[in-house]
Amino acid sequence: MNNRCLERQTPSLFPIRLAAVAGLAAAAILFVNAAKRAGLIEISSATQLVAPLAQALAIILVVGLAALAMRQSSKYSSVALALNVLGLAAATGVEWVINLVFVELDRAQIGMLRTGPLGTAFLAASVIFLLGSILYCSALLRDGKAPRIPVVAYAMATIPIALRNFVPELVLDLALVLLGASVIWLALWMLRSKSFQPEAYRGPTEAVMAPMVRPAPATR
Repeated sequence: MNNRCLERQTPSLFPIRLAAVAGLAAAAILFVNAAKRAGLIEISSATQLVAPLAQALAIILVVGLAALAMRQSSKYSSVALALNVLGLAAATGVEWVINLVFVELDRAQIGMLRTGPLGTAFLAASVIFLLGSILYCSALLRDGKAPRIPVVAYAMATIPIALRNFVPELVLDLALVLLGASVIWLALWMLRSKSFQPEAYRGPTEAVMAPMVRPAPATR
């Protein structure tokens, strides 16, 4: 039995519907973050508190999307998923510091912190986030199950987000909106997919492993 047959017969145990809902929630927070940065809504303790949850919820999304749209036997896809999860986790930590720590400090204190180990950690997190996002999207495109347009848009949006210190504020805001839109597209595709329906879990092996029923002897 080859790997492709095994993949078709092995159902995904990850809750795809939960992952899709987490993606929709992450997209909503991304839109709030973009509106906050653009000055459309006021900065408050609530907006600062929920801002890092976009990356945290995205971890659930990318794991669920990988279970649905990536080849489970591919080492490249597995490495891409692991690196993307690591990058999102690192980005979550960065967002916690920016939104909950830096907001209470002045520019001089923030600059002093960025010149130390914290700045190195921020740089490493940005590199891992960018590399993981690109590899993850390339794996999705290679495996060919997920829709290509939102995957490409997702990859494009992560570039200015990872390079947030080197791009204009407008570019970063547009990247957040583009990322949110691509996440919504992918989440809705996951919800519409038949792969999470119980009927799709019935593989060919079920017919082979089903108990054999012997016909009752005919009565005369």
